[in-house]
Amino acid sequence: MTMTLTYQIEIQKLTDQFTAVVRAELPGDELPAWLAGTFGAVHDYLRRAGVAPTGPPFLRIAFLGTTMAAEAGFPVGHEIDGDGLVEASALPGGPAVVTSHMGPYEDLVEAYRLVERWLGEHHYAPAGPHWEVYYTDPTTEPDPAHWRTDLVQPFRAG
Repeated sequence: MTMTLTYQIEIQKLTDQFTAVVRAELPGDELPAWLAGTFGAVHDYLRRAGVAPTGPPFLRIAFLGTTMAAEAGFPVGHEIDGDGLVEASALPGGPAVVTSHMGPYEDLVEAYRLVERWLGEHHYAPAGPHWEVYYTDPTTEPDPAHWRTDLVQPFRAG
């Protein structure tokens, strides 16, 4: 069965957001296993520190040729101290293109293509790395058709 994916582009004005993250530079094929442990490590740190996440987990990625620089974690209400593994970071404010993807993570490539095409058609350029926001926990919702992921790409005039 072929699934037709439909995306809506939304322009949002983001505000700076403090985050608690783990950072790594790794090949793309190692990302899924790394993410599984990373979200748990950040969640455990936040619990120990008495800090509640202010939103769902995210993954911010910058491509570096054959590897990627990744930071994954949760937004928080204030800057954290960190513990050596978990570090303070922030997601930037400013204009961003956002689209929601429903389905397996492997199909996110279509959302990326749409955002890239939209930026080009409107004479914009990426303003730093993009990130994915994960609204569905695959451990509690096993059907990938119900997984929602937002793709967020800050932009600037091209």
